[in-house]
Amino acid sequence: MKKIKKISEFIENNAHWFIVLGVGLLCAFFIILGHPSETGDYITLDGSDAKISDSTEKFIEDANDAIWRIMNEDAPTDEAVIKEYENGFEEEGLGGSTTLDAVIARRKPDGDTDGGRGWQCSKYTAYLATGKKDYSSAHPDYGPVNGKNVAAWLHDNFGWKYVDTPVKGAIGSGGFNTQYGHTAMFLYFTGAHTAMVNDANYVPLTVATHNMNIDGWVWVVPGDWTPDPTPTPTPTPTPAPEGDVTYSYVPGDYFSRVLVNLGLDEGHLWGANGAVDYYTGQLIEQDMLDTNGNVKIGVPFTLRRR
Repeated sequence: MKKIKKISEFIENNAHWFIVLGVGLLCAFFIILGHPSETGDYITLDGSDAKISDSTEKFIEDANDAIWRIMNEDAPTDEAVIKEYENGFEEEGLGGSTTLDAVIARRKPDGDTDGGRGWQCSKYTAYLATGKKDYSSAHPDYGPVNGKNVAAWLHDNFGWKYVDTPVKGAIGSGGFNTQYGHTAMFLYFTGAHTAMVNDANYVPLTVATHNMNIDGWVWVVPGDWTPDPTPTPTPTPTPAPEGDVTYSYVPGDYFSRVLVNLGLDEGHLWGANGAVDYYTGQLIEQDMLDTNGNVKIGVPFTLRRR
C-alpha cells in the first residue's frame, strides 16, 4: 500500500511534466508520420486539406456579411431590403396621385423589371395609375383584375373616366378575345391603329416602350382630366376630279374614322368588301403604307369612290 501511495503522490506532484511529455510525443508523432496538405497550410496524416461542412461555410459567409453591414453605415439592413421590395411599395411623393403628369412620371425606362421580380402588365399599369405596387390582385393568376379589364377596374374603383381618343398618360385595355388580354400606357399615335406605348410583359417580364397595334382598345384617364381647349383641327378634305378625294394623314387619325369624315364609309365599314377593306387596297396601290403597315403621316393620297 505504501508503494502505491508513493506512486500516486509522485504522479500528482509531477502531472504537469507528464502533460508536457505527452504533447511533445504527439508533436513528434505528427512531425515523423505527417505530410503537408495540398495547400501547404496544414500537416495531416494523409496529406489532404482539412474539410468543413457546407453549413459551417454558410455560417462563416453570413457572419462576414453581418460584420460588413455593421462596419459600413451605408449598407442596407435586412429590414430595409424587406421594406423596399416587399412592404414599402409606395413611391415617395406620388402615392395615390391621379393626374396625367403623375402617371407619366412613374413610367419606367426600358428594361426595368420591378427590382428583378418581373412586372406583370396589369400590376404595372395599376402602379402607373396609383403609385403603389401592392396590387397583387392585379396579377391575372391572383384575382379578377387582368390586362383586358384594367381600364374597367380603374373606372369602377378609382373614378377614372372613359375617353374615345387616348391622350398621353391614358391607361388602356385590349386583347378582349384572349384569356388575360393586355394593358398599357398610351404615349402617342404612330398610325391609324398603332401607337407608342409603355407597358410590361409585352416582351416577357420586362418593362419597355414600343410601337403596338391598339385597334379596339378601351382607354381611361383620371376623373379630373379635361380635354385640351384648343384641339388641332382636322384638315378639310380636298375634292379631286370625278368625285375622288385627296387627303393627308395627321397624328391621331384612324382609317375608319377618316373614311367616315370623307363620306366614304358607305354604311358598311368592316368585313369582306367593306369600305376599310376596299380603300386599303387603294392605299397599297399608292405605296402609302410604311414597313409596319401604318399609313404614312403627311403624305397626300387619293381615294377613288366606288
